[in-house]
Amino acid sequence: MAVDLKSLKKLESLPASALSEPRSDSDRLVVLVKLREGAHQPSYISPRAHMGPQIFSAEICAGDLQRMESDPSIESVSVTQRLPLIE
Repeated sequence: MAVDLKSLKKLESLPASALSEPRSDSDRLVVLVKLREGAHQPSYISPRAHMGPQIFSAEICAGDLQRMESDPSIESVSVTQRLPLIE
């Protein structure tokens, strides 16, 4: 099943590459997650790195975005962009 990234209200600043093709539920994405003040990290997300008490990065399946959309502890999510390789 394809995930419609444009329909997710908590998703910030989508890179054009994210909108260019539909994402299946199993596609892997690296995201930055911002938690609401005083909220705890959801148990279904494994962080890669913390940038402070309320912000962390994680690698998730695109299908998890819908679960994150309905999670009251999450304030916003940003899909990271892949940068071109510099030789």
